[in-house]
Amino acid sequence: MRVRSGAYDAIVVGAGVAGLTAALTLARAGGRVLVAERHNVVGGCASFYQRGGYRFDVGATLVGGFGRRGAHHVLNARLGVVVSPERIEPSMVIHLQDRTVVRFGDERWLAERARAFGPVAEPFWRAQERIADRAWALSARLPRFPAGPASALRALAALRPGDLPLAGTLGRTVASILPAAAAPALRSFVDAQLLITAQTSAREADLAYGCTALDLAREGTYHFPAGISTIATALARALRAAGGEIRYAAPVAAIALDRRGRAAGVRFADGSEATATRVVAALPVGDAAALCPVLEAVWRARLAALPQRWGAFVLYCGLPAGVVPPETATHHQLVTGDGPQGEGNTAFVSFSGAGEAMRARGGGRAVTISTHTDVARWERAQRDGRRPALRAEYASLLRAALERVVPGAAARAEIEEPADPLTFARYTGRRRGLVGGLPQTAARAVLGAFGHATPVPGLAVCGDTTFPGQSTVGAALSGYDAAMALS
Repeated sequence: MRVRSGAYDAIVVGAGVAGLTAALTLARAGGRVLVAERHNVVGGCASFYQRGGYRFDVGATLVGGFGRRGAHHVLNARLGVVVSPERIEPSMVIHLQDRTVVRFGDERWLAERARAFGPVAEPFWRAQERIADRAWALSARLPRFPAGPASALRALAALRPGDLPLAGTLGRTVASILPAAAAPALRSFVDAQLLITAQTSAREADLAYGCTALDLAREGTYHFPAGISTIATALARALRAAGGEIRYAAPVAAIALDRRGRAAGVRFADGSEATATRVVAALPVGDAAALCPVLEAVWRARLAALPQRWGAFVLYCGLPAGVVPPETATHHQLVTGDGPQGEGNTAFVSFSGAGEAMRARGGGRAVTISTHTDVARWERAQRDGRRPALRAEYASLLRAALERVVPGAAARAEIEEPADPLTFARYTGRRRGLVGGLPQTAARAVLGAFGHATPVPGLAVCGDTTFPGQSTVGAALSGYDAAMALS
């Protein structure tokens, strides 16, 4: 990329993992890059906040992709990003209504799944792992899908003969390989795991995506003593070393176009402008379209058809020393009711590690407890004046989830703060507080996903609503692909 005096070569809107990865990729290619971030810290939904001596992961708490085939490992090596996560075992403990399943990532998983689900489930697990192995191998070659004219050659170059069986997964769901005689516990387990990794159930989850999502523990689950924001912090450090600039408290009001309809820079909320011939909107696709009328017009029907509903209700708790037994696993998923997914019927609990002084004072633990929730429920509650009551109801549900993992813990909390979708909308800037990306259904994953190129020349998009989807892994890959789409 050629540096021009008085102008940036590229501007990236948003300093989440996707935006920082895109910016670093462009900066290492020789460009003068600006990242515009509305907040005062990097990380987006993989950031942190501090309260009363505790440091909480605000959104994402579970991280993978640092194994030898993982996208974080591959991209970090390529981009010169240095982090040192710790692999954790077990990956998590899943508390179903009638049994507890320990999700190991090593050979212990064979015995555990046989104990929990019996021999009738074994063909499913073997098929799941075969599909996941092929998908991991392909993803390590960094293909870009869905392939458009500019990326078709790269997508084809990434393919190998061993990838051919993956074509047979197109249009199929995870439910298609579940045994007909599977016990309800197996279906409950798979649906719960897919909710946090694919935003949907086995009945709708894309087969290849879902099998890979179910394989997260086997590929490796990792932990950072300072929290998940370590990923964004390391990317920001590498970006500055490569000459990139991050401008904080700088919300973008519009993406500017030149007379030919090409990306020309951004206009900030304070009325100032910055120019560039390339712009990356590291935002949900609906938020990106809101900044560019051309995108909004072209994508209107497609955006209206998206199944965007998931937000999060989160309870952040600070527990003093001695409350959480030292042998307690880092992550726990709970299925607590017979109702629909999320809404307190499923919950996810994550603990900071024992003795992590950066996360909790005096040997305590920072705890994040969350459940998926339909954002429309909170919008109605706000209009009807029921939001405080709904927050109290959901906080009670999540306290009960914590109590199931560590009896007596909720009453000992020194800090307890709730956040609902309206909270996330306020602090992240994401419209309606939608988080976690789109449901990875058979119709919308991979070939049906939003790509990174847009109808506006010089403008690319990335984040958890573009290919390949949610998580810090998906965001990093998305950011890299967006940068490559502009190269």
